[in-house]
Amino acid sequence: MLVRTTQFPSKHVVEVMMSASKASPPSKKVQAANVAARTFASLDRRNGLSEYLRDPAKHPSVLGYSDDFVVIKDLYPKATVHLLILPRDPDKQNLHPSKAFQDAAFLGKLKDEASKWRALAGKELARSLCPPITSIPDRNWDDEIKVGIHSVPSMHHLHVHVISRDMHSPSLKHKKHYNSFNTPFFVGLEEFPLTEEEATARKKDWHKGDMICWRCKRNFENKFPALKQHLETEFNEWKAELIKPVDR
Repeated sequence: MLVRTTQFPSKHVVEVMMSASKASPPSKKVQAANVAARTFASLDRRNGLSEYLRDPAKHPSVLGYSDDFVVIKDLYPKATVHLLILPRDPDKQNLHPSKAFQDAAFLGKLKDEASKWRALAGKELARSLCPPITSIPDRNWDDEIKVGIHSVPSMHHLHVHVISRDMHSPSLKHKKHYNSFNTPFFVGLEEFPLTEEEATARKKDWHKGDMICWRCKRNFENKFPALKQHLETEFNEWKAELIKPVDR
C-alpha cells in the first residue's frame, strides 16, 4: 500500500499506516475499468471519485491504496477526521451499497479494511486533539470514530465514510449535512447486510426530521445556525474530556 505522509504527519501514525499492507499495482481488471471511467468523470460531478480509483498515486488526498481499495481524505470533511474507503472492484464500485454488500466475501473484506482504517483514524483524531507538548491519553480512540454509508449516496461510486463523531468542520453548512450522519439515514457498516425493507426505511424522511445534538441529545428542530453554534461548545467540552489524563 502506498502511504501519503502529508495527510497524517504524526510519525507514529504514518508508521502504523505503512505497516498495514504492502504496496501493489492496480490489477488488469481495474486498469480496464479505468478507460471507461475517464469518459464519464468529466460529465457528472457525482463521478468525481473515479479520479482516485483510476490513478491514486497522483492524488495528494490519497492516504493509501491496494488492488482492492483506495482510501482518501474527504475534500469537504464534516468532522475533525473524515476519510472515504473506495472499493476498486469494477463489479462493485457502481452498485448501491445494499446491493454490493449482498456479496458476503466482499463485505467481509471491506469490514476488515474498515476496521484497520477506523483504528488509524482514531490515532489521527488523538494526534489532532492533543496539544503537541502533552502525551496522548491511553484510551480507546476508536470509539470516537463511526464507519458507514449514506442510504442514498451522494456520489455514483461506492464509498464508505470513516468519520469522527464531533461534526466540527467549516464544511458542515446545512441541515442535510448534519442529518445525513446523525439519523438512521447513516447506516453503520456493522449493520449490514440489511433486508430490502430495512434499507427502504432508512431512506425515509431523513432530511425532514429535527436536528438532534449528537452528544447531549438536545433538539434544535430546523434551527441550523443555533445547532452550529452549539456544536462548537460541544466540541470543546468533548475535546477537554478526551485529552484529560486517564485516572490510574
